[in-house]
Amino acid sequence: MTSNGTTWTSTAPAAQGFDSGTVMLFAQTSAPTGWTKNTSTGNNHALRVVTGSASTGGSVDFTTAFASQGVSGTVSVSASTGSVSAPVSIGNTTLSTPQIPSHSHSINFGPGNAYGTASARGNPPFNTFSSNSAGGGGSHTHPGSGGSHSHPVSAPASFSGNAINLAVKYVDVIRATKD
Repeated sequence: MTSNGTTWTSTAPAAQGFDSGTVMLFAQTSAPTGWTKNTSTGNNHALRVVTGSASTGGSVDFTTAFASQGVSGTVSVSASTGSVSAPVSIGNTTLSTPQIPSHSHSINFGPGNAYGTASARGNPPFNTFSSNSAGGGGSHTHPGSGGSHSHPVSAPASFSGNAINLAVKYVDVIRATKD
């Protein structure tokens, strides 16, 4: 460098370039001067940022994994059988007063009949009286037993749905290695 006839010498170090073998990404079709485009690996791959060691992996191309895909399939349901049983069989069941509905009985008294039955001659007049109500309206059960049975299910069933659009936006880059 010169200034008014004086020569100056620079002691700054020369700009350092990238070491040979360095791999970089470029958002262009061709590698820049001094770099060679790597065409042997990485085609149609996604980029993953990691904090550990750099590696590669996966088995499905980027455009295949993110293509629009339909939804369909089958559901398989297996039928099952079982049995239902109870220790008491259906039979005679005696109800207690609280188990029967509330009700009353009519009693007819006729001439010469003091015990509530109609006279054999059927002589009127009859007097009708009702007994007091009895019963509580409670519930009762009729336990029973049953044998094995099944609930058949028709299978398989199918389902379908709308296509899933996974066509994400992307920018193509190339990998190039410093010569």
